Amino acid sequence: MNANEQALSNFNPGQPWNTPWPENELESVPNCPVCANASRSLVYKELVDRVFYCAAGKWTSWRCAGCHSTYLDPRPSPASIHLAYEAYYTHGGGAEKIKYADLSWLRRLRRRLVNGYTNWRFGTKEFPASSFGIIIMACAIPFKSDTDGRFRHLPGLPAGGGAVLDIGCGGGSFLRIAQECGWDVTGIDPDPKAVANCRSQGLNVQHGGLELFDGKECLFDVITMSHVIEHVHHPVEVMKVCHRLLKPGGRFWIETPNVESLEHRLFGRNWLGYDPPRHLVLFNPGSMTAALSSVGFSRQVFGPGPTAMRSTPTMASEAVRQGLPVDSHVPFSLSLKCKVIGISFLQLFNSGLRGNINVIAFKTED
Repeated sequence: MNANEQALSNFNPGQPWNTPWPENELESVPNCPVCANASRSLVYKELVDRVFYCAAGKWTSWRCAGCHSTYLDPRPSPASIHLAYEAYYTHGGGAEKIKYADLSWLRRLRRRLVNGYTNWRFGTKEFPASSFGIIIMACAIPFKSDTDGRFRHLPGLPAGGGAVLDIGCGGGSFLRIAQECGWDVTGIDPDPKAVANCRSQGLNVQHGGLELFDGKECLFDVITMSHVIEHVHHPVEVMKVCHRLLKPGGRFWIETPNVESLEHRLFGRNWLGYDPPRHLVLFNPGSMTAALSSVGFSRQVFGPGPTAMRSTPTMASEAVRQGLPVDSHVPFSLSLKCKVIGISFLQLFNSGLRGNINVIAFKTED
């Protein structure tokens, strides 16, 4: 029995949803948190936490008739939402980079090419590197897309330096990347263990949220939120604060699950994007554009992101469907493989159907 099979055989998480969420710690959401429309339709009843198996309660998802975002109603109050994160792991520092000498010849070649591209595109100083990577990556679109996404599409470093804020920075992996590119980095996170871990690496990370910047404006050239906006109670207010904190001409980078994705249609209530009750609001490309425009962002550019065939959440959603640990290496049936391949093909021609929304919003220059 291999390690994965052993982990599956020992998986017995219980059913925390059989305990209701404390009644006095629920809040009603009569209007869409994105556009404030009161008209809606039922999407799913009795959604439960089958991702981390730690949150009590059963949850109802609604689809806004106006912007077509989905949201939970009722939902945990801001004072009680921490109960849904008791097994949520955010403070890891990420996997260690494999040493160049330990790579196969093919992976060494790939490392050299990627390093050559990132040195040119993002200002890293990776070694060894080959300038041929600039040409190769221009042709190898999936690898280029993955690399650009890992760097969150950082622009060229402004003359005199630039400042980046990462909201919900977790283990600080992106902060380290941005710092290596020459950026002055700041992170915020509500998890004290994540903050302590980042500080131990010498990163400037503060414990808390955007309230830390009350009364301040025009501090950052770039603000990023990777899979955070879906967790907040008032996402449009967060966007408004980010607009205020950006310098003129600054950019706001967001990645979040796409409720109109083909993965959602494939997996339904088992789609990883639901993750109840931690994911309070789920956007689609249209509602994301409208929300960003409503707070003053003048232009948005949507990135492609990975297709279903190359996306970790696809495997995670199948694990949820089978009632297995979310990080299991689950086998796909022939039917599911064919569906995933077909979905990926369609997503190549319409990025609005991909599993995640990836968008850069720009603040108007004065």
